[in-house]
Amino acid sequence: MNVFKQLFSSIYSPKTISTFRFQGIGKTILFVFLLALLSTIPTAFHFTNGLVDGLKGFDETLRNDLPSFSIEDGKLSADTDAPVEIRKDNFIIILDDTGAFGVDELEAKQNAIGILDDRFVFAANGQAQTYEYNLMNMSLTSEDLIEVSSQFNDLLPIIISILFVIMYLFGAFVKFLEITFLALFGLVFKNSLNRKLNFKQIWVLAAYSITLATIFFVIMDSLQVSVPNGFIINWFVHVIVLYLVFKEIPQSKKPINTDKPQTKTLE
Repeated sequence: MNVFKQLFSSIYSPKTISTFRFQGIGKTILFVFLLALLSTIPTAFHFTNGLVDGLKGFDETLRNDLPSFSIEDGKLSADTDAPVEIRKDNFIIILDDTGAFGVDELEAKQNAIGILDDRFVFAANGQAQTYEYNLMNMSLTSEDLIEVSSQFNDLLPIIISILFVIMYLFGAFVKFLEITFLALFGLVFKNSLNRKLNFKQIWVLAAYSITLATIFFVIMDSLQVSVPNGFIINWFVHVIVLYLVFKEIPQSKKPINTDKPQTKTLE
């Protein structure tokens, strides 16, 4: 059975998953990388869309809408007495040298770019990255930033590719860690249900048991639907599926008790 058929079967059939315990670890690792790829795609897609739209709007706003400003000695100075907030499509650009806005406020706006009093903040899908002017050791004017923005847009395809690879590798690492922890639950099930399995087989079963929850959250992420208590639901489904898989495995045969005296039948 190829990995795509295994993926489909693992969504609904604990009995089929139980048969995978005899396969090699290499194929299982390939399956885990496939799951990691599937779980990375929605997040990467929405993040890169937000990044592209945000940088395009930011470049246009810098050129046409924002007042002049400069960054000197780690502080922003702008030709305005109050924070400036400009909406470009689904993105918000904020220029604020008063300290009224912070990272939390930018994250709450979901997709935003903030040139704040002491840092530059980029938020996409409610996740913010911050860059303090002091650490960047920079002096900058609005004209300099327009030039930097133009160069950054030219490099955007390369930057997006690098970000996707980083997100994918991190997602794969999380999946392997998740499977290993789930396999520890498998050791408990093995003893309580009297199943004859080694840790490698348990790890393989755990890898396929996370399929249902992974696909569910891939769909939710694609639709950008927030699932309350997602972490708890994720692990609850993992553990239940693994338990059902173990129930499909035949019990170990009880050893014959050789301590009892055997009687011979006389003819």
